[in-house]
Amino acid sequence: MLTLEIVSRVVTLPNEGRLILATDLQGNVRDFQALERIYEDAARKPGGAVLVISGDLVHGPELAANEWPDHLGTYYHGDSPELIRRARALADRHPGRVHFLMGNHEHAHVGGPVVSKFFPNEAERLESLLGEEGTRALRAWIASWPFVAMAPSAGLAMTHAAPHAPISSAEDLERLALAADADDPNDLDGRAIMIALLWARTTSSDRARAFLRALDDRLTVSIYGHDVAHRGFAIDREPLLCLSTSFGCHDGDKLYLSWDLSVHAESAAHVASVGLHPLYPEAAKIHRL
Repeated sequence: MLTLEIVSRVVTLPNEGRLILATDLQGNVRDFQALERIYEDAARKPGGAVLVISGDLVHGPELAANEWPDHLGTYYHGDSPELIRRARALADRHPGRVHFLMGNHEHAHVGGPVVSKFFPNEAERLESLLGEEGTRALRAWIASWPFVAMAPSAGLAMTHAAPHAPISSAEDLERLALAADADDPNDLDGRAIMIALLWARTTSSDRARAFLRALDDRLTVSIYGHDVAHRGFAIDREPLLCLSTSFGCHDGDKLYLSWDLSVHAESAAHVASVGLHPLYPEAAKIHRL
């Protein structure tokens, strides 16, 4: 008998311990190793820790150093197959404590639009490196990823892109199909939600707060990546905090969030002033609100 796995698109984090949040690795193994060390150090402390990486784990540049443009930040050679291996191993070592959110780059492997950044078809390029068996494993893994992580006790919601999706409850996310279905009369609505969920670079304060309320009325701050904030973070308006941990930043500007899950966030400015830390302290620049 066929057993269907029940996948939750919204993961709720514990109300205590430490949250480590990072964004947009895009095949950067070195940055992932730095996060591994930070997370596993936090996990050994009283109360433990959870790690959330909010999408675009894969698909990085494969350029030579002499071809590298400065606007991409510190040079690295993208190695998504190795990063996938390390990410799965970390999740296996810490079951239920390491969460990867779906980004538009991952969605391209499971029915989403083609993504073209460094290759005409990024998913096709990665799958050619993985081979048939590796591709099947990757697609099955990505298909299980949530769209949103939330910590109601801390007031935090985490997504890949800005919270522009027009939802009325978490159930709207649970019902979303990964691939478009031409025979489904509701497909246009579903696709509109999915594109907003995974591609929006910003949104209005009203729309962001409506998204938060639809998930849980205790949520006060939305944290996301997708866009590049070259100094490591940006607050265009409350309650939006755009975070850049890796891709597109120089080492001295790369930031991650470390947050006590028992502390309720007052605002995006509060989170930025208290919770953001340099991925590479020895190279860190100081940016003030």
